[in-house]
Amino acid sequence: MINLFYERIAKDSKQIIIHLVSEAGHGKSTSLRSIVDYIIKHNPNIVWKCFDCSQAWYHNAPLEHRQLVTRERIAKQQVVNLDNCVYEVGKLSKEEKRAFIGEIMTIDYNKRYDAKLEGRLDEFPLMLYIFEEADVIFSSYSFRTNDKYSPVFQNYVSVGRNYKMRGFLISTAEQGEISPSLRRRTRKIYGRVISKGDLSAAKRNGITEDLTTIPRYHFHYQGITQRIPDVVTHTPVDYVVKEVPVVVEKPGFDAKWWAMFAGALLVLWLLGSWIMGV
Repeated sequence: MINLFYERIAKDSKQIIIHLVSEAGHGKSTSLRSIVDYIIKHNPNIVWKCFDCSQAWYHNAPLEHRQLVTRERIAKQQVVNLDNCVYEVGKLSKEEKRAFIGEIMTIDYNKRYDAKLEGRLDEFPLMLYIFEEADVIFSSYSFRTNDKYSPVFQNYVSVGRNYKMRGFLISTAEQGEISPSLRRRTRKIYGRVISKGDLSAAKRNGITEDLTTIPRYHFHYQGITQRIPDVVTHTPVDYVVKEVPVVVEKPGFDAKWWAMFAGALLVLWLLGSWIMGV
């Protein structure tokens, strides 16, 4: 049975970035999991990548794999850029999260950019990212940070649609804590909202629903309010990269080196004998 609420989100997610806004404990992650599950079942060719920092998706998500991201695993090259995967990045610092996600997005963006230059973009599926607690990555100053990842984040937001790259943002923080250039380009799914800033933003978007009293697990999108049950029971499978043992070769007998060493000793002995003779 087609669900109009889900269908509107599924259709829009192919063109714009969708921002799910709600206070803590209202069921944002579980509800979005159900939405994603619906989209996957009706659009199986979409590629998903979820960047989770609170284990909200790690144990329960409609994606195939999961990877625990730590600095030690990164150093050992035990984390790979994988489609349909939950990346749990909660152990990384804010700067490390930004760098890791930036590297993944840089690889994805460059591949699609080059493919479009060569007329091969049709070979690539739509790619949707999920950012749990999106303000960690897309803070109000995220695009003004002087590092190598700001340009790729900006490209993703402003021209990502041209390369079939969109996604979902999940945030508890007020919208004011999300980069303004990103907020202007998103369409909102609203849950319960109590902050004056978010309520004012919703009113400016023409929403007349009383978002302060909307029940838990109920969300409003484009004129429709619906309760979203948690239907996802799948646990992603750990993607394990086998550690390649480092083989340290023992130095063997180097005849050339020993010949040079012996020759040097002979020269020193002859020089010493000549000096003593003089």
